[in-house]
Amino acid sequence: MTRDRFRSGLALLVVAATLSACGTPLNGTTAPGSEVSAAGLHVVADASTDVTAPIRMDGLADRIDTATQLATGRGAEVTVAVLDRETGARTVGGVDEPIETASVVKLFIADDLLFREGIGEVLLTDDDYDLIRAMLTRSDDSAASLLWDAFGGPEIVARVVERHALRGTVAPVDFWWNTLTTASDILTWYDDLLSGEDGFDEPAAARIIGYLLESEPTGADGYDQQFGLSDGLSYAVDLGSKAGWMCCLGSQWIHLSTGFFGDDHRYVVAVLSRETVTYEDPEYDGTFLPDTSMYDASDDESARHARDTLTMVVETVFG
Repeated sequence: MTRDRFRSGLALLVVAATLSACGTPLNGTTAPGSEVSAAGLHVVADASTDVTAPIRMDGLADRIDTATQLATGRGAEVTVAVLDRETGARTVGGVDEPIETASVVKLFIADDLLFREGIGEVLLTDDDYDLIRAMLTRSDDSAASLLWDAFGGPEIVARVVERHALRGTVAPVDFWWNTLTTASDILTWYDDLLSGEDGFDEPAAARIIGYLLESEPTGADGYDQQFGLSDGLSYAVDLGSKAGWMCCLGSQWIHLSTGFFGDDHRYVVAVLSRETVTYEDPEYDGTFLPDTSMYDASDDESARHARDTLTMVVETVFG
């Protein structure tokens, strides 16, 4: 299936795009046959007034470096990766090392199930579809666990790794949230999804893309999902996202914000963070950690600090 045919099939499933792409690749260099535009990428800043403001895409690598340095000052190790799907340019800042996916692995679960259904290997029920939607829009952990246990567990990730040729993604030996991945692999996976390649048929891709466009503000566990892309790029039209979070590995929060935006879903972004648990209380001795497997961290100060870090990074990179 060609990319143009695939895109036309999704036309009725997405909001009409008002972002216009410039001729500047994301790494700040000029692609062959293109011209640099100073205007950059235009987005709707305020739908009520229909005022547009430019996002400058030149100098991206420098802004990513600035953002990762600011994050370091907040106790976070952050990796930022951006793909311009039109030019193929990739820009990665920070150390592109494997990190636990937390809920981002739910993308792989949905991928595997819908692919296997498409080739007639499994038969999904309406209840299965509801579970897929719940784990992508509301990041429902119970839904993910049910699907994980029913359809192969770690083998789900292994199949996705092989089909998409992911180089840094590793299936867990225990729980789905301990799957490891890299920012570069996330860009590759989203590119395949949005291009209809490596096994994604049109109905499967349309279903996943549609759910990511419908991402809800609050997760099923009450956690605020509006951080990173969904907060820092809240004005962008056609923004689809999947976030992940958990605490604590060592004494660090794990937060991931991934997704796409732009005309024809041109840009893919992954922001991955490990941040030291941080409380403003000077008497905090570091012994309490908001273990999300036992503790409701929806209003936790250290969680909010870590979410704000990712939003700051996105605003610095694209603002």
